[in-house]
Amino acid sequence: MTRISAYGSYINTIRTLTGGQSTIDDLSAQLNTGKKSTDVSFYGTQSQRLLDLKSELVRRQSYSQTIDQTMTRVKSYDKLMERMADMATELASTTRLPQGPGAPRVSTVVNQSSGAMKVAVDLTNSSFKAEATYTVTSTPSRNGPVGSFDVTVTDGLGGRATNTINLKQIPPQVDSDRFIISGGPGDGAVIKLNVESLEGSGISSFDVTWPELASTREVVRGMTVELESLLNERVGDRYLFAGSRYNTKPVDDIVAAKQITRSTLIGERGNVGDTYEMVLNGKRFTYTTTGNEGSLEEALTNSSGTGLVDQMRAFSDPPFNVTLSVSNGMVTAIGNDVKERFTLTSSVYESGTHANTVLPAVAAIDADNAPFTVQEASDSQPQIDNVKLHSAQADIGDVFNMSVGARTIVQNENAPPQIIITPPTKYSYVVGPKDFDELKEYNATQPANAQLSMSGWVAQKLTGQINADSTSTVTASIDPADETNIILTAKNNNSQFQTTADINNSGNRTKLITREIPPLAEQDTFEGIVDPPGLPFYDTQYQTSRQVSAAYDTAQLQVDDNLTVRYGVSSNDPAIQKLVSGLRRLTAAISRPGDYSKLMEEGRNLLTDAQNQLRGVHARVVNAAATMDNAQSRHQDGVAKAQNELAGIEGIDQNEVAVRLQAALSTQQASYTITGRLQSLSLINFLA
Repeated sequence: MTRISAYGSYINTIRTLTGGQSTIDDLSAQLNTGKKSTDVSFYGTQSQRLLDLKSELVRRQSYSQTIDQTMTRVKSYDKLMERMADMATELASTTRLPQGPGAPRVSTVVNQSSGAMKVAVDLTNSSFKAEATYTVTSTPSRNGPVGSFDVTVTDGLGGRATNTINLKQIPPQVDSDRFIISGGPGDGAVIKLNVESLEGSGISSFDVTWPELASTREVVRGMTVELESLLNERVGDRYLFAGSRYNTKPVDDIVAAKQITRSTLIGERGNVGDTYEMVLNGKRFTYTTTGNEGSLEEALTNSSGTGLVDQMRAFSDPPFNVTLSVSNGMVTAIGNDVKERFTLTSSVYESGTHANTVLPAVAAIDADNAPFTVQEASDSQPQIDNVKLHSAQADIGDVFNMSVGARTIVQNENAPPQIIITPPTKYSYVVGPKDFDELKEYNATQPANAQLSMSGWVAQKLTGQINADSTSTVTASIDPADETNIILTAKNNNSQFQTTADINNSGNRTKLITREIPPLAEQDTFEGIVDPPGLPFYDTQYQTSRQVSAAYDTAQLQVDDNLTVRYGVSSNDPAIQKLVSGLRRLTAAISRPGDYSKLMEEGRNLLTDAQNQLRGVHARVVNAAATMDNAQSRHQDGVAKAQNELAGIEGIDQNEVAVRLQAALSTQQASYTITGRLQSLSLINFLA
């Protein structure tokens, strides 16, 4: 019985200690978690409500967190769309961009032809269309009468005009000095020249600029760069305006157009052996004249396929991504791809010019005073002068001048001689391209010992002019022993005359003028609004894939059950397309001052429409932000309410639990102490 009683007492003690420890553990867990229990079954009939509240809390917290993460992008859209709308307003305003380009400024004309040609610009009667360096060239006329020159004005941008001018024509020509440019962005420009002298081949140049357009150009270019930056804005790991192509840059150069470069050939066919060069993308092509060309344009393209453009078209290692065409002495190179850039340069290397001079007559009587006279006039003999042309060859454009002034001596009885001087008559011949052709044909019919040099040919022409002049007091002939020596013989004895001669070796200064056309300067039609899935021209994937539906996707977010908010904007939105198209028209306007007002009006109308649509898109973004804010507030209120109700069900009074825990600990400690003492009792200890 004693053993049984002792064992029962032991078991009871263990139970007491275990129950006390369990109470301590429960109170400690409540104090640590702040909850009555982590076991749902503990709450009995409130268990289902507890589960519902926890589910709602997780749902609302998830929505709230997602909205927080998305609001950064939404706020960015808000700012960017507001700026785009402001840009459209500024660009459509006449106070920001003037209605007109202002007045052009024309530089002083630089005449480079040693007096052979001297021109000035009549600003009152001229009108210009494009900023350019205008080049004026004169060459002996191909088809006009002797003394005529084909004068060409070119702007280097693809525009040119050619008139035939003869200052000696009576009555004077009408409007021969009025040039209407045809072709290129300067098409329709009128250049009225004051031709002060025109005696041979020459080159003159002047610049035309619009100073007041500089500030407008900077505004448009600045806005263009800014818009590209806005559309390529990136937040976090994605581009805002790329649709669902998160890592694809939305736009490239929004005013990009195919590169156009023109090389304009000016001048006439020159000497044999002249070399014409073009370098396309670092590859050099050359053409050397043979003297058999029908015109200088054969250096560009000809039936033999040896012209510069012929060679570039045939090149295939690899072929150039450039389309080449030739028209009216101009080479037009157009990139096949908007993003394709190329380089084109040109040069002309002349084989050398012939320095022609007039030599004193070998048998001159007085070389110091009359270098041409070889026989003086007397009662028994006529005066004879010699004009010797030095150098057998000549260049196209060289001018040979002779002036012969007759002096008649009147002998009165018992009085000194009276000399009556008549004004000198000037005879002039300019070497032209057809002289080379005609001389070649002439020599083909002559034996070798009778063929003429170019100087001999010119001597024949001058002799013909003098003999054809019925008022001339001299007769001209060619020295049988020297084809370049002109003999002038007075028609009457005792008749004196003076001879002067000079040669202007201005020559034919051929050039290739190569210039790139300003962006959109030749754009007359602009792309319309593209509908999904088509891509607008400025999209980065436009060249590789004309249709990408993902580019039109707009970001959206589910902010609550059954509530989705669309907050994103694509770079291909019609409002943005109109803004870009409007900017392209303004870019074309500043590149074509002559059409500035028309293009600016078109651009402003488009930008006004874009402004209204951009405001609408911006309003949608603002509404989306407001909807998300409201949803966020609801979720935050719901979270607070759920947390309060959960606290009511699960919550504890920490002070109360702490007191109870302390009491349980004390009780447990006392139980351990008593149990220890009971276990150590014995009869001897008790009796003691």
